[in-house]
Amino acid sequence: MPVTPDTEIYAALDLGSNSFHLLVASFVGDKIRVVDRHKELIRLASGLDEDGHLSDEILEQAQQCLSRIAERIRHIPKDHTRVVGTNTLRAAKGAEKFLRNAEETLGVPINIISGTEEARLTWIGVAHDYALSENQRLVIDIGGGSTELVVGKQQPSMLESLPMGCVSFTQRFFPNGNLNEKSFKKAINKARQLISPYLYLTNSNWEEVVGASGTIRNLELILDTNGWNKDHRITLEGLEKIAERLLEYKHIDEVKISGLKESRRPVIPGGLAILTALFQELELKAMHASSYAIREGVIHDLAGRLHHHDKRAATVQHFMLQYNVNNLKAERISELALAWLPAFKKKLSTPYDEAEKLLDWGAKLHEVGMAIAHGGYHKHGAYILSNADMPGFSRREQKQLSFLVLNHRRKLKDPVNGEYGLEPDWYLLAILRLALLFNRRRHSHPVLEAIKLRCEKSDIVITIPQKWIDASPLTEADLYDEIDIFAVQNITIRIEIQA
Repeated sequence: MPVTPDTEIYAALDLGSNSFHLLVASFVGDKIRVVDRHKELIRLASGLDEDGHLSDEILEQAQQCLSRIAERIRHIPKDHTRVVGTNTLRAAKGAEKFLRNAEETLGVPINIISGTEEARLTWIGVAHDYALSENQRLVIDIGGGSTELVVGKQQPSMLESLPMGCVSFTQRFFPNGNLNEKSFKKAINKARQLISPYLYLTNSNWEEVVGASGTIRNLELILDTNGWNKDHRITLEGLEKIAERLLEYKHIDEVKISGLKESRRPVIPGGLAILTALFQELELKAMHASSYAIREGVIHDLAGRLHHHDKRAATVQHFMLQYNVNNLKAERISELALAWLPAFKKKLSTPYDEAEKLLDWGAKLHEVGMAIAHGGYHKHGAYILSNADMPGFSRREQKQLSFLVLNHRRKLKDPVNGEYGLEPDWYLLAILRLALLFNRRRHSHPVLEAIKLRCEKSDIVITIPQKWIDASPLTEADLYDEIDIFAVQNITIRIEIQA
């Protein structure tokens, strides 16, 4: 199907720990219509060494795969495309060069997301596969390096991410592909140990359980093919029958079970052990398998962003409430900063649409650190925004927001060397700092509307009425401090006094 920039088509690329999976889709009503799919088994998790670095061989395979995928998304608008990296890319050390090359190949940013954000996106995908109901639902996604657990009704109420996946567990408990009952029990017990802190989930009164991953779907297929399930549902009894058959073999390469996909065979022991442990520890009775997962969730979430249903905006509002932010002041700062922003469009290093959002959110969240202490509150706020679970945000977006909040007062601080994904936009920061400076009082200044900002080459020019300057000597002093502060970044601030 030909794709043009005007076509309402979306692309989601999941750089998972087991596979890279592309979904290209459009919508028919609220339902996804698949335009294209592409999946390659890269098994990133298997390439991690003891120090957390990815092997050159795995990185080369990944890069070649992305070159092939780039062809398929080349004609899809960049703002209709989202790439997410999950557990292995979250954990990998020294992957900056690979990520930069990958972004250059794909032509779009790679968003490394948290485990809870992965869980939220999976929930969205499953929610659009199953009809909405008033029933409490538990959703489980077993990935290559992590397992996500989500509970909720129409919206998720609990999100958890556990450090266990089909690739990492197979590699750890079945080294060199060797199979035996002792190793299988060890894998189950370790998984139960990791699950045990989350037993409170069993008290959340969920009425149905849904699995959303390739591992779970293949286990359901094995049960269906061999007649080991009940009403096309996964049960503990059925999983035990698969395990019994699996352990008849001494090596993974020898395993032959009807319904087991060849692509899934190398990682099925770890996935089976994890799902068995989940059934045992959470006392699950039965599970349905969904054909939707994180990719479908990304598509729906992306479409929502473009049609004014951005989860990030809701998260910002929640943080403002949680940290008791002064709404009136925050809105006033945001309004002024956004009014100045268009004049700097050509100077920004951040794409304009993204800069607009970051500036708005930075204005609204710059005081969240006051919930901890007034002294150094900008540092506290930056730490919160960098480390908190923020539904809808990628790690990169959180770092960018944290950078703005950290630097909204006092001396400027460059980002930590090697901190991938954070490119400081000093002009964006200057706009925020000046908006804050002119709104330092918590009531509206009568001539604030008369203050103008414009950009001339690399200079920021501020036009201020003489009457305003005469009434605000402390703010005038602060303005001259800003001139010295931004000179370090080769940005000149000039003040023009208007009679």
